[in-house]
Amino acid sequence: MPMTPQELIQNLGDLPPLPQVATRVIRLSANADTSSDALQTLIGTDQALSAQLLKVANSAMFGRVREVTTLTQAILTLGFSAARSVVLAASVKNLFSRGPAGVQERLLWEHALVTGLTGSALCQAVGQSGAEEAFLAGLMHDIGKCVLALKFPEGYSALLHRIQGEETEGIGLELDTFGFDHTMVGEALLRSWNIGESIQSVVRWHHDPRQAPAEHQKLVALVALGNQVATDLQVGLDMPDALTRPTREALDILRLDDKAYQEHRTAALEALERDKGLIAEF
Repeated sequence: MPMTPQELIQNLGDLPPLPQVATRVIRLSANADTSSDALQTLIGTDQALSAQLLKVANSAMFGRVREVTTLTQAILTLGFSAARSVVLAASVKNLFSRGPAGVQERLLWEHALVTGLTGSALCQAVGQSGAEEAFLAGLMHDIGKCVLALKFPEGYSALLHRIQGEETEGIGLELDTFGFDHTMVGEALLRSWNIGESIQSVVRWHHDPRQAPAEHQKLVALVALGNQVATDLQVGLDMPDALTRPTREALDILRLDDKAYQEHRTAALEALERDKGLIAEF
């Protein structure tokens, strides 16, 4: 009998739990009333997060004349929303660094980051609340691929090469090879970490937005569109045509016609262009 996603997660003894600080950052970020002081206090407990925030604040994209040397200065330089996004990205990036390092790992991470940024920008463009949640959900949407790469390094690496070489749909290959796909594994992982149901829904249903619980469908749809845009930009390993159906479902959920989608997509790409310096710092 094939191993279930839940059994796979339970047997991943070589996958550490989500770091405590990352867990607190994610939960803190889910609270719209979070203050910069609370974020600063939490960041200050993690040397790596502090260093990443200072690195971005001192990057060329912010044109600083004087060096930023304190967390207070960094948050003021970036702005609270951008600072929170940097911390979330830095926290989640660690999850993409637990398997064998290489080009595929980097592509998975860049795809996750662009999907998160684009999904967040689309959220704002369509007038929905929860841009930070869309960003985090986009970062997490393919986390199951990281688990598969860690658990089956040779087999999954070969599968990813096949996806690229044959320009075939990855999720079908995963099902044929393992009996489950990265969305099922990702959902099981996030459930084991007690991450919120809305993020779990995105991870599980971004390839099938209509199957998501009704209360989470709009968030799933936004990330599905972010996934499409990132793939259109050739950031990642999947082929754009493989996402035609989930993209159409996402547009239906958000009640967007093609003209409105193209307008919002243009706005999201402009936001992504402004954030390209942030991408480079990761």
